[in-house]
Amino acid sequence: MFLTEFDGGKAVIEPEAIIGRIKDMPEVCIGVFSKSIVEEWVGKYNGEVIGVLKSIVDDTVVYRLRVDGFSFAFFMSGVGGPKAAGQLEELIAMGARHFVYFGCCGVLRNDIADGHLIVPTAAIRDEGLSFHYLAPADEIVLDAALVRLAEEAMAGLGLPYVGGKVWTTDAFYRETPAKLQKAREMGAVCVEMECASLAAAARFRGVSFIQFFWSADNLDAPEWERRGLGLNGDSMAVKCMAAALEIGQKLAEIG
Repeated sequence: MFLTEFDGGKAVIEPEAIIGRIKDMPEVCIGVFSKSIVEEWVGKYNGEVIGVLKSIVDDTVVYRLRVDGFSFAFFMSGVGGPKAAGQLEELIAMGARHFVYFGCCGVLRNDIADGHLIVPTAAIRDEGLSFHYLAPADEIVLDAALVRLAEEAMAGLGLPYVGGKVWTTDAFYRETPAKLQKAREMGAVCVEMECASLAAAARFRGVSFIQFFWSADNLDAPEWERRGLGLNGDSMAVKCMAAALEIGQKLAEIG
């Protein structure tokens, strides 16, 4: 099968051919899957434009933020594995080395409350992009040391969280009951669209990657429950940014 014929060789177009290195690019980069959170924090901390990820559809501005003396790159990640991983590639070419992402997910366990934080330990690869970065497998196990770092950051801030496997899918309108059951049997606690792709691209390029989620809609119910889906994460901004900043600073200390 063409998709599973992994080729780890040099690509025809490498990211450096598209975008150049940025002088004084922060090594720590925080990507957020929420326009309103990005706009709020850029305004609050007078974000400085340091780069642009260009696209024929739209451009993504990369900012430098300084919060309590900590300087980091900050941007709104594209949704879906291909867009998110393509941006990751270009940010690496710009000079970033440590990545923290957060956004919402759908839960596969109805005991996980709306807005609860989730730290992934592995991601089921029900998408296409990761197969171009890693040999075929059902899932990618995330770096255990980085998972512990994220968990320690959450615990240190007093933020309750759930750890577990996530299900990364390209097709959010094809999350069928049979697929949901299979993902649960494989150990998944939530479903989202980027983790496996980002983790695979980061591993291929040798950079640090941590992601966490806040729970939104509930798929573990007789009928789908929207819950906090569609609220843009407005109520989660302070909590999630506190966690992302703590994780980012810990990554910066590692070097």
